[in-house]
Amino acid sequence: MITNETFLKYLTSEKKGPAAFRDIMKRFNFYKKDKKRLDRFLSGLISEGKIVRISNDRFGLAEAMDLKVGVLTGHRNGFGFVIVEGLEQDIFIPPPMMNGAMHGDKVVTRITGSKDGKKKEGEIIRVLERVNNEIVGVYEESKHFGFVVPDDKKIWHNIYVHKSDSLNSKTGQKVVVKVTEWPERGMNPEGKIIEVLGFKLDPEVDFKAIIRQYNIRTEFTPEVIAEAKAAAVNIPEEEIKKRKDFRRDIVFTIDGEDAKDFDDAVSLKEENDEYILGVHIADVSYYVKPGTALDDEGFKRGNSIYFPNHVIPMLPEALSNEMCSLRPDEDRLTMSAIVRLSTAGEIRGVELVKSIIRSKRRMTYTKVSKIVEDKDLKLREEYSDITPVLDKMLEVAKILNKKRFKDGSIDFDLPESRIVLDAHDAPLRCEKVVRNWAHRLIEEFMLLTNEVVATQIFRHGLFSVYRVHDVPDYADLIEFQRFVNSLGYPLKLKEDVDPKLIQALLKKIKGTPEEELINNLALRSMKLAIYSTEARGHFALAKKYYSHFTSPIRRYPDLAVHRVLKVLIDREPKGKYPEGELMKIAKHCSLTERIAEEVEEEIVKLKKIQLINNYAGKVFDGSITGVQSYGIFVEITSLMVEGLVHVSSMDDDYYTFDEKQYTIIGRNKKRRFRLGDKVRIKVERVDVDKRQVDFILSK
Repeated sequence: MITNETFLKYLTSEKKGPAAFRDIMKRFNFYKKDKKRLDRFLSGLISEGKIVRISNDRFGLAEAMDLKVGVLTGHRNGFGFVIVEGLEQDIFIPPPMMNGAMHGDKVVTRITGSKDGKKKEGEIIRVLERVNNEIVGVYEESKHFGFVVPDDKKIWHNIYVHKSDSLNSKTGQKVVVKVTEWPERGMNPEGKIIEVLGFKLDPEVDFKAIIRQYNIRTEFTPEVIAEAKAAAVNIPEEEIKKRKDFRRDIVFTIDGEDAKDFDDAVSLKEENDEYILGVHIADVSYYVKPGTALDDEGFKRGNSIYFPNHVIPMLPEALSNEMCSLRPDEDRLTMSAIVRLSTAGEIRGVELVKSIIRSKRRMTYTKVSKIVEDKDLKLREEYSDITPVLDKMLEVAKILNKKRFKDGSIDFDLPESRIVLDAHDAPLRCEKVVRNWAHRLIEEFMLLTNEVVATQIFRHGLFSVYRVHDVPDYADLIEFQRFVNSLGYPLKLKEDVDPKLIQALLKKIKGTPEEELINNLALRSMKLAIYSTEARGHFALAKKYYSHFTSPIRRYPDLAVHRVLKVLIDREPKGKYPEGELMKIAKHCSLTERIAEEVEEEIVKLKKIQLINNYAGKVFDGSITGVQSYGIFVEITSLMVEGLVHVSSMDDDYYTFDEKQYTIIGRNKKRRFRLGDKVRIKVERVDVDKRQVDFILSK
């Protein structure tokens, strides 16, 4: 047991902050008679980075020793950066100063100096928490041992594996290796293989490998499945009596062709020069109760994950695809937002209710677009029962869209693509996704609903989870402004940034060659949207209050907001959601959302690289999407796949990088390559394992 004297002796031997020291010692003295509580207290201080264990009985006060606790982001070349919460600048860690830390580890760092007088440099002195207990990679066999090359290139160590721990793996197989010995100076980590996923050239193995790499939960436990099936029973008559009944109204869903869960339905009426818009969302909170294994599983997953040919749902199929899916001609419990709108799109009244609906139709975006935009006579006749409502919905959506942009909402109109796979997950082609007014119609209705729900909850003083998009950093916007000005577009931003100025610019460049480029750069200058219990507003949407409410089947924060709303509807202040629980949800689900996005991007990127691998030696037209000192990134227009033209292959001149203009310039011939320029390239080399595509310029 650590003694009071030992602890006191070390802490008092260092220069320390008096307040922090007094607080720690006060609690230490309080807990010292209870060994278990004392150990938990010390462990907590260590994990929080407030104190650092130097040896078994020696500790240091972190703030007194200028130590920083953060998460290490590694680089394939062996160096890394420690990201410290609250510290504006990341700490650069050179390879010799890693001291056995790996990408993703929570570490204690001592700042040792600065690089170029600007960037902080440091040394990792202790690893507080290891995250790479299991690593996915490719097994390589030698005569007496083997090693695993990690798929995640931020982990630069190969993992040494004894023959007896190889699980009879073969060279070229994707495996999962459990780390048994962590790296030390000059020594690679060691491990034993616990799972063989299959050969790396098998397209179906890609999904398994990436999902295992990110530790994604794919299977539901028997207990969770049993709870879902038990919850998915017929709706009791007494529950129906408690709800507003919309079963006779013309209510229907509009989703993609391949959608399997339908969590939102819409309705529209006209009364006394007003539109009565109804947005009806599946009442998942009726079936998923706090404290159950089902709810715990939904929270841990945080969200569903979607990628080509596959989906990992947040909730079991008995709920997500059946009882909580608003299927046509079936009674379904919902939470409804009934919004009265003027002919100019102004909100004149809001009613939020627990409800029951019976969807009349399951519509798709393609069919709705043909009905309302193309005026397809055959489809208009086939769906004559809802065609007049759809026409009116398009009218309302355009009014809402116009009003939203007038208020300053920013629309990043970037081209989207989807990779098409065969039945075995091999890539066939990459298609451009066309967004029509059917998509925008649903988008406008959902944006409005999310706003009115958040506004009502906030005005009634209830603690909740909001979708927050903070104002961008002024420094980032100045970089964006400088580049836009260099293209000849006037833009003058102030520190109190008005989103209307950015939206006006994006409107001005519509249809120009620079449109996609400027949209991309504007998006990059924005902050990430997150979940928070603070109603800080949504900058890009120009909304003062905004929550996610419309997708409780696939997003846990929406489910939490439904529960908060029920407290308001039922007028039961004692049933308030615990504030600490909502803070936990906001933080956790912001993280699971980022992970889901990374997984989706990783899989799509891999499939695109596999696709371009079929075109080695071919010539394509493309546009420059990035410029760095070492070369230019080019996206092939027809395939929407990106690769690098390395400056070393540009042998017609000596090129230098102009950082301010995002341009590479030839010293002698003055040939320029800048963001957005059209170029012709040849696919030179594709390395699927390293996720690298190399192009050369073609004449």
